[in-house]
Amino acid sequence: MDLSITAHPVTLAFIVALPLFGIVAKFFGASFKRIAKWYCYIAVFAVVIVMNSIFFPFIGGKDYFFRFAVQLALIAFLLWWAFEARAGELKEQIRAAYKKPLVIAVTVFVAAVLLACLFAYDMHAAFWSNYERGEGGFQMLHYYIFFMLLTLLFTSEDDWKNLFRFSLVAAGLMIIYGICGNLGVSNFIGPYAGGGAPNGWWHKLADGRFQGSLGNPAYVAPYLLFSMFFAAYLWIRRKAGSAKKAVVITGYTLLLLVFLFFFILSQTRGAFIGLAAGLFVLVLYFIVAGRGALRKWSTIGLAILILLGATGYAVRNLPAVTASPEGRLLQISTSDTTAQTRFWVWGEAWKGFLERPVFGWGPENFTTVYDKFFDPRFFVPGQNTETWFDRAHSVYFDYLSETGIVGLLSYLSIFAVFAWELFKKHRRGLHEGTVTVLEHGSMLALVVAYLVQGVAIFDVLPMYICLFSFAAFAAWYFAHHEQRHG
Repeated sequence: MDLSITAHPVTLAFIVALPLFGIVAKFFGASFKRIAKWYCYIAVFAVVIVMNSIFFPFIGGKDYFFRFAVQLALIAFLLWWAFEARAGELKEQIRAAYKKPLVIAVTVFVAAVLLACLFAYDMHAAFWSNYERGEGGFQMLHYYIFFMLLTLLFTSEDDWKNLFRFSLVAAGLMIIYGICGNLGVSNFIGPYAGGGAPNGWWHKLADGRFQGSLGNPAYVAPYLLFSMFFAAYLWIRRKAGSAKKAVVITGYTLLLLVFLFFFILSQTRGAFIGLAAGLFVLVLYFIVAGRGALRKWSTIGLAILILLGATGYAVRNLPAVTASPEGRLLQISTSDTTAQTRFWVWGEAWKGFLERPVFGWGPENFTTVYDKFFDPRFFVPGQNTETWFDRAHSVYFDYLSETGIVGLLSYLSIFAVFAWELFKKHRRGLHEGTVTVLEHGSMLALVVAYLVQGVAIFDVLPMYICLFSFAAFAAWYFAHHEQRHG
């Protein structure tokens, strides 16, 4: 397989320049720790990489780029430990990191995935994955290294704000790539690459499901959920009294609207339900924990959400709505083809779990489960139907069948620990003013939205980068909160 990058010389130059960046930065006096931070910032741009010359252009390039950036970050970090750190400094940092409950939970989850690789039906596939997905134990190790580097290196709010800013830039570039792809710009892959593009730039943008640089609309929406949280957090934590306050507020508001717009254009119903659930939990939290104007406006917001939900339900079958591509978001039924195939494949995943309940069949081994427990309803003679799945198309059933009960429970424990940490701070937050309530509510809403949308989709690199970034941020946030008010 040709791994060269022929269509995007800029991408090639960027990847080649990665190690040179560290060398040049060191030449100009940057510490190895600072260089390691910058490689972590660079890693989030993996979502933008598309390699036209490989068989799966939206997958392989992202994996290679992310792994390379993380490996360089780790090398720089080890060089810092070897030549710049004071005696015992790294040991102190690691000890402090593993005192954080979320760090322990994530570590247990990664250990469970690696154990599932060890006991997998096909150990080679479980650890190394394949060129179509690029996940598996090897990739999970890179996510964990990324997570631990963030935990050890990002010790101030400015560090996290910078990571969020770079993540927003990456999200913006992801959208720009998608716009170019939809409009048919040369060397940009879009949904009409095979022909059949509608007339007019608006129809090219809005009629098909928006896939950005991720290659799948189902990935765009959950990725943008995290992007909207990053923008919201930066808006909440903007510097008070800044002369540019109005400009900053307007900028983040516009950014949130842009993300929401392309979120809708992806037409991903599971993520849409997740967003609705997250917003509902958000306003409920504000009503319970907020005071004064926040509680008042949240009550109004709850009424608006209920009204919008009722209106959407009432008009969902109107011809004007069903004729609109975005009307797909309101066509939610357990009897349609997409829902039925999900139920069938979940049934297969459940049978696979019952046969290997402890550590499952191993990551990237769901094809064996699917083949062994194949549901003949997938095959309809004379119809063009999807008859093969390598995922259970649910975060929960994927982990259940591939990593067993140990993997699923360890995954869910991350969010159980998050909730425990959040509500442990809840009472104290009630006395700390509106900013803390906004922060807690936004974090809770994101987790709810992510968990709900995960019912019908599985995680891939864009979501994993955001998930591990958020987990490391939450671990820092709760520890920092404790230090400020302990």
